[in-house]
Amino acid sequence: MSNFEQTERIIAVPADAVSTMFPQLLAQYGHPLPDAGRSILTLGGHWDDAAKTRIRAASLADGTITGMTLTDGRLAFRCLWQADLAAAFDAGEIDGVEQLTEEELASLIPPSDVID
Repeated sequence: MSNFEQTERIIAVPADAVSTMFPQLLAQYGHPLPDAGRSILTLGGHWDDAAKTRIRAASLADGTITGMTLTDGRLAFRCLWQADLAAAFDAGEIDGVEQLTEEELASLIPPSDVID
C-alpha cells in the first residue's frame, strides 16, 4: 500500500494519448495491487473499505477505472496513483498530464454529465 498515494488526485490527459501513454507508464511505474482475488499490475487504485485500510487495483483494461470526458477533449482519471508516478507528475516529467482540482474538474465536465 505504501507504493500508492493515500489521497486521490485527478489527472487529465489528452484522449488520443491514453492508448500509448498508459501502457508506457504501466511498464515503467506499474505496481501490483489486488482486485477480485487476483493481482493486477496497475498505475492506480481505489480504497476497498470504508476504513481506508485496503487499496484495490484500478485498471483500464478491466474497466475498473474509466476516464471522464472533459469539454476540452481530454480524459480525467481520479484514483490513488502509484507514488513514483505521482512524483513524476509533480516534477512535470510526464508530458501532456495536468493535475486538476475539484473546481477545475467541475468546470470541465460537460453539462449533460453533471449529476444533481
